[in-house]
Order: sequence, then structure tokens, then C-alpha cells
Amino acid sequence: MTPDDVYKYYKSTYRFNKQTGMSHRSLINWLRWGFVPEASQYKIERLTNGELKTEWSIKSEAIQG
Repeated sequence: MTPDDVYKYYKSTYRFNKQTGMSHRSLINWLRWGFVPEASQYKIERLTNGELKTEWSIKSEAIQG
């Protein structure tokens, strides 16, 4: 997942904060950095019931066919 994917899913930093319990500042930083840290990707994947997937889940699915 990219920071843009996360922002599009939650539609605002406020909703991101309320629904994940993570700081809105985290999302702002990810947008600036251009990536979501691995641990945060796994947490967001769990919270979205797989609607947003980690980069590693996507690669694993591609390998498994």
C-alpha cells in the first residue's frame, strides 16, 4: 500500500486517526516520505480486513499464483 492508498481509503487525516488510533501526523509524514512503514502496513491491513494490503502480501499472492 502507498500513503495515497491510505489517504484515499480514509478520506481524511481525522478519520484515519479515529479509525486506526494512529496519529494523523503519521499519515502526513508518510505522504511526504512516499512510503508507509512495514509495521504500520500490517496494522492497517488488519484494520481494513484486507481491503488495503501490505506490499509483502501482494508480492506473496503473486508468487503463490
